[in-house]
Amino acid sequence: MEIQHPRNCHGITMVEFIMSVMLVTLMLTLMVPAALRLIDDAREDNVISQLEEIQERIDDFYKSNSRYPISLVEIYESVPMDPWNNPYQYLSLSDGLQKTRGQARKYKGMKLINSDYDLYSMGPDGKSVPPLTAEASRDDVIRAQNGKFIGNVSDFE
Repeated sequence: MEIQHPRNCHGITMVEFIMSVMLVTLMLTLMVPAALRLIDDAREDNVISQLEEIQERIDDFYKSNSRYPISLVEIYESVPMDPWNNPYQYLSLSDGLQKTRGQARKYKGMKLINSDYDLYSMGPDGKSVPPLTAEASRDDVIRAQNGKFIGNVSDFE
């Protein structure tokens, strides 16, 4: 017995299938990077809010103790973590020690970005060095100008 197919029943052609796959691939190629950028922007906004809150607690500590904390552990039980699961970085600069100043964040040569303390996130790569112009520091979220600026290094320049 022979199977008969209806004459007006058509499947998709290989060309139609390939075009569909290409269209879906193109859409994903455009949408995935945009979605990842949105996620990174949300994380950066979260870091800025957290840095503002940490800055407030450091400043309250200063008002109560007439000195800046040696580390964030004096304010928190453990050092807070940023959204990339890296500890926030803090360095008091008020002791005037040359060693501490050598570790301080710098911009355009040797110009310090703060005179009281440095506070920052090492960003998504978890790497950082004192000069803001270094590749490892380009994605950092920093506190600069003694708290007048909090944001991404690229926005500071």
